[in-house]
Amino acid sequence: MSSIETMVAQAGGLLHKQDLVKLGARDRDLTRAVRRGAVRRPRRGWYSTWSEDDSRFIAVRVGGRLTGLAALALHGAWSWSGRGEAPITVSVPRNAARLRRRRHVRVVHDPPEVITRGTRWSVDLRDALRRAITEASFEEAVALIDWATETGALSRSALLEVRRLLTVDARPVFEWADPRCDSFPESIARTRFRRAGHRARCQGPLRNGQRIDLVIDDVIGLEIDGFAFHADRFEEDRRKDLEIARAGLVPLRVTVAVMRSDWRTVVEAAERLLATHRGRVGRRWTGHEPPLRAVLPARGRHRSWRFGRCQRGRATPG
Repeated sequence: MSSIETMVAQAGGLLHKQDLVKLGARDRDLTRAVRRGAVRRPRRGWYSTWSEDDSRFIAVRVGGRLTGLAALALHGAWSWSGRGEAPITVSVPRNAARLRRRRHVRVVHDPPEVITRGTRWSVDLRDALRRAITEASFEEAVALIDWATETGALSRSALLEVRRLLTVDARPVFEWADPRCDSFPESIARTRFRRAGHRARCQGPLRNGQRIDLVIDDVIGLEIDGFAFHADRFEEDRRKDLEIARAGLVPLRVTVAVMRSDWRTVVEAAERLLATHRGRVGRRWTGHEPPLRAVLPARGRHRSWRFGRCQRGRATPG
């Protein structure tokens, strides 16, 4: 017989005692494995190889399964929060009892259709995404949809189901997503520029086959450097800036660190370039972009954002 630790690890890190007994485990084997720290018990009858600060362990100890941002983070979803940093939300049945409440952990009571699908430790990705959209900031909510589309984490039909599961007033968030987006910083920058009233399209093509991260108002070719500096890309990035200029656009390069700490300066620089160069570029984007609803602060406690009326000018006041 394999060790208790091996059996639990092969099952993904969590197994119930009944399953272990079926695999040949005896009570004394389980007791011995717990005493030597090979496995831990998040809750009576459950055995796990996860650490006690693992979000999955915490969810099971509370009495449910992960949902929302914390569940998606374990699948690599785009977010400002890294794995293990996302706020923990635990899904439990509506009639759940004997829950172990934990500080800074939110418990939500979900209907049977959510409870009956997913894994031992997480709700289904569709339900996790629906919950995360309502938990996250607006720009992160859009980025999560971009992530699910770009990575194929959810199929088109599954995304349509997620949209249907949202409340009617939240569904327009899908209009802000872009299937061409291929990174989290690109998604965030696109949403921020669009909220400021600018047109922003992802992955504008260049003649040499490369693509620009974002094209702003048919004038600026915006490139976003990642979280870490790569010296071996310096020459390649400078050549790309030249190609952007050859395409008749104004190159502008920013880093993720600047995006996070000084976005106002990025916008001011972009708008100064737009004011200087508008009408003097060599190419134009003729794609159609429908008017978007204004994004406003939430009035209630269920979301940090809400939609206002459709506006053809600036997407948000100010």
